[in-house]
Amino acid sequence: MNGVRQIWLVAVREMRERGRSRAFRISLAIMILVVIGMIIVPALIDTSGGSKDVGLAGTVPGDLSQTIVDQGTAVGTTTRVQHFDTLAAGEDAVRNGDIDVLVVDAQRLEWRRREAPQLRAIVTGAIQLVAVRERAAAAGISPDELLALVAPVPVENVELGSVPGRSLDDETAAIVMIALLLIAISTYGNLVLAGVVEEKASRVVEVLLVRMPARSLLAGKVLGIGLLGLGQFVVTALAALVAIRAVDTFDLPAVRGAVLAWVVLWFVLGYALYASVYGALGSLASRSEDAQSVAGPATVVLIAAYFASFTTVGSPESLPARLLSYFPATAPMAMPSRIAMGATTWWEPLLAIALTLAAIAGLVQLGGRVYTRAILHSGPTLRLWDVWRGGTSRRSGAVGGSPTVPGG
Repeated sequence: MNGVRQIWLVAVREMRERGRSRAFRISLAIMILVVIGMIIVPALIDTSGGSKDVGLAGTVPGDLSQTIVDQGTAVGTTTRVQHFDTLAAGEDAVRNGDIDVLVVDAQRLEWRRREAPQLRAIVTGAIQLVAVRERAAAAGISPDELLALVAPVPVENVELGSVPGRSLDDETAAIVMIALLLIAISTYGNLVLAGVVEEKASRVVEVLLVRMPARSLLAGKVLGIGLLGLGQFVVTALAALVAIRAVDTFDLPAVRGAVLAWVVLWFVLGYALYASVYGALGSLASRSEDAQSVAGPATVVLIAAYFASFTTVGSPESLPARLLSYFPATAPMAMPSRIAMGATTWWEPLLAIALTLAAIAGLVQLGGRVYTRAILHSGPTLRLWDVWRGGTSRRSGAVGGSPTVPGG
């Protein structure tokens, strides 16, 4: 059985075993519910739009009611207007919550508690507009002449911190993608770490190593968990899209399809890079309790890469941002951000991919060496330097001598 088939068999085993596990199903359900909740709940409690009730009392200009309705429609708010014969009746309606605001003599607004800024803007804008019309009519100005006088002057907005072709949506998309990549790489890299430690603690790995080299076992584990994680994210993304279509008030930042494709590619590369490290470091621990301590250096590097990648959002064309997007440890989060910001030339992502693939190849060799020498060790947690200097793996307390690891 060749190495590729061995790796694939291990990957299939990982997907089957972990996909059937209760923990995986619960985590998938929680992830879907959290994403859907983050989309639907804000829409349900959104008070920026919807309908508002306005009461009118006292002296009311003839067209004030219709003007309030028109002003509300202009900003996406349905406004209903009620007339009250007395001020006391209008104020009782405010106290009872039947109306949101009472307009008295077209000059005073009465609220139940705090004022609502958007509704205040709608009502006061309508009052001002009606007043202007009345004054224009008194001065003998026709409605057409009035429209010409009050026609808005076009004003151009220029953001000095922006560049042509780049929008706020691009920056939002970059920030969201950096966070998602951190979560994905960290989550599934730690799954590889936990899987290695679990198999080592239960001695299942000893059975597996009889049939295949340690490097194939590590590579298969990384591949299987990576494919499972990618599938989990795809399912979650589909659930989010369904929720977004059901809620019209949720706005997604405009992201180009090509940018999304780059994000998927860099998730694969970033996961392969860090999962290889997590898997190798996991072989140093003999208990699940020691897993996070041995993976500490990799976690620190990943978190540092996350924060460093924000440099690419603020100034994606600067020299530090370019270097971060080329360096393999930071490229999985820095390069997609620069691509989303439209700050890369055609050759930069290709160079970053080549450097990252070279780093992955080197880490597979180095990680495989550590994994091969440490995977059968039991007892105290090994130090990376001791494993690196050591010649062969020795399992503490082994009967009949020290086993030699296949593929070592």
